[in-house]
Amino acid sequence: MVRKKVYKREHILKSAFEVLQKNGFSGLTARNVADHMGISTQPIYLEFENMEDLKMTLLNSIYDDLASGVFACKTTSDAALNFGFNFIDFAKKNTNIFIALYTEQHGYGDEIKAHTFKHFLKHIKNDEQYTALSEKDCEKIHNSLLVVASGIASMSLSGIIAPSQKQISELLEKTIQAVGWRNN
Repeated sequence: MVRKKVYKREHILKSAFEVLQKNGFSGLTARNVADHMGISTQPIYLEFENMEDLKMTLLNSIYDDLASGVFACKTTSDAALNFGFNFIDFAKKNTNIFIALYTEQHGYGDEIKAHTFKHFLKHIKNDEQYTALSEKDCEKIHNSLLVVASGIASMSLSGIIAPSQKQISELLEKTIQAVGWRNN
């Protein structure tokens, strides 16, 4: 008797990530994941309740990886600046995932923003200069940096601008000042 191949959750998530990377959220369907794996859709629905479950599990998995890798990098002694630098670096190194998560219309904006803020807050609260800030103030800084870093990343990826690290640092610093946190 021929042994049936078992498709585990991790294999399906890996394939879903590859489909997301290649086709964006609009191409992340059970059929496309199954075709990518060379299987029917049945194993997907045996492991995940529905596509919403698969997509949310995938988003959580991506953000766990980003939190422990990309967003944890310390290039400066300032946690807020690190967030901006790390976000831009993530966009440059993972262009398709950046586009899928942050520029493509997909209906997961609230979840993505919440994940990003959660990891931002974790790092910023470990920086002495930000420990006294309320969560609301941290959110203002996060939202402003997210907009500026996304803009820098998008315009850099398209070749419109090519800012140096110093120029990026100045833009991020001005963003923090504009929120009213610093007076430098």
